[in-house]
Amino acid sequence: MVFIRAFNMAMKSIFTNKMRSFLTMLGIIIGVSSVIILVTLIQGYTAKQMETWYMMARNTISINIWSDNLNISDELFEYTSGLSEHITSITPNSQTWSNNIKYRSKSIDDTTLHYGNEQFTNTMGYDIESGRDISFADVKNRVKVVLLGERVRQELFGLENAIGKTMKIMGEEVTVIGVYKARANGERWSHDDMMVMPYTLMRTFSPYDSINGYIAQAKDNESTEKAIELIRAFLATKFNQDWYYNVYSQNEWQDEMSEQTKMISMIVGGIAGISLMVGGIGIMNIMLVSVTERTREIGIRTAIGAKRLDIIIQFLIEAATVSAFGGFLGILMGVFGSALAGAALIQRVLIPSPVIMTGAFLFSAILGIFFGFYPANKASKLHPIEALRAQ
Repeated sequence: MVFIRAFNMAMKSIFTNKMRSFLTMLGIIIGVSSVIILVTLIQGYTAKQMETWYMMARNTISINIWSDNLNISDELFEYTSGLSEHITSITPNSQTWSNNIKYRSKSIDDTTLHYGNEQFTNTMGYDIESGRDISFADVKNRVKVVLLGERVRQELFGLENAIGKTMKIMGEEVTVIGVYKARANGERWSHDDMMVMPYTLMRTFSPYDSINGYIAQAKDNESTEKAIELIRAFLATKFNQDWYYNVYSQNEWQDEMSEQTKMISMIVGGIAGISLMVGGIGIMNIMLVSVTERTREIGIRTAIGAKRLDIIIQFLIEAATVSAFGGFLGILMGVFGSALAGAALIQRVLIPSPVIMTGAFLFSAILGIFFGFYPANKASKLHPIEALRAQ
């Protein structure tokens, strides 16, 4: 009953001075909404990046070599393929920007043209929507065939079936044998904005005439680490300097990104939390003013038997109510702001996690209690007779 009465008195005080209460809450509202929006944006951006990386399939190993004096591409391919205990597939990984891509009267520029083998699709984690994959015979016989990403298919063929059609790439006629399943809604500069051809056609469509990179797919995390160790050891026997080669896993980037996101979220949350502290100071300030204004009321309550604890509870509940109500409004603003900012910045509607919203609400209430304790304690120490003399 004591808490209910104190809460009712707190609500009465808040609604009696609506504008002052709102201005008191403003710091909490801005602080809570800022924390929610910033942290949600960071998490949303990270999730989008992780999705992009997972599209390349986890446990993939990128192998790159740079040397004009020593060409060990074939030897490297054979060695890596022989690690069957750890490696399930491997494909050349060369790519160029391709211009002058035409089908009848339609054309596109600036898309990525990959050169791979019959294991490219499986290694990179793609799925074929229609048609077939590149075959060993296509690679061996240098057959001019191509698989299209969804964006390229949309731009050139629209509603028309692309399979079996002949298109031109850099003036050379090629046959479409397959279309990959969309991974990014056909967006430009995404994994849908690409084409794949047999790597043996590089000399026809690319300024390069040799393979200098491979992508391998490992069985699991443990196999990934072991395969990287073995491949690095193999390359160390071929080159006397490690800057001639680079072997790394997509897993490393994903794990590093996760750690960086946690750190950035903490930093950004801490910076945004400063406004919460400012809001808390505002609550303490207004509660001190409230104590001064209600000195006579405090004196009357003390004179008729109210204990110090009763006075403290009353003012703490009032401070916590103001702060928690501000936190609630801040959550509403944070949800709306997250959705709006997400749609504008990363092209997806973001909804804050319940954990963030609950944490922000509880923190705002605790903040009110923390900054409200000093005014409450001051009010409880007022002498009844001196308090009754106040006008």
